[in-house]
Amino acid sequence: MKDWIVSGLLLIVGILNLAPAIVFFSPERSLSLYAIDVSETNLSVVMRHRAVMLGLLGLALIYGAFRKEFVVPAIVAALIGKAAFLYLVYSSAGVNQELGRVALFDIAAIGLLLAALAIHIFSGK
Repeated sequence: MKDWIVSGLLLIVGILNLAPAIVFFSPERSLSLYAIDVSETNLSVVMRHRAVMLGLLGLALIYGAFRKEFVVPAIVAALIGKAAFLYLVYSSAGVNQELGRVALFDIAAIGLLLAALAIHIFSGK
């Protein structure tokens, strides 16, 4: 039963990480997701690369949902990425409201990841 809970939590967070990957294929979606206009080429490249990296992290979490030996590395990678984003959002002046909304999703995701990690560790797996 505990394995199913861990897998479910990883799947939820993994899917949340996959969602922004659409920006790679459709950079104009940055406007609706982050309220960031990526019409400038350099910013578009950076945001599209970010989309790929988030997509890869999402895939790693989904993979971890099915491969128990990958649970801890996937969670640790996701926690580091989310903590770094939260640090940048909350330590930077002038962050827009949409990025603040994304940060709230990351806070929730961190809670889910920590719960999954605790269940995984304390269930002796």
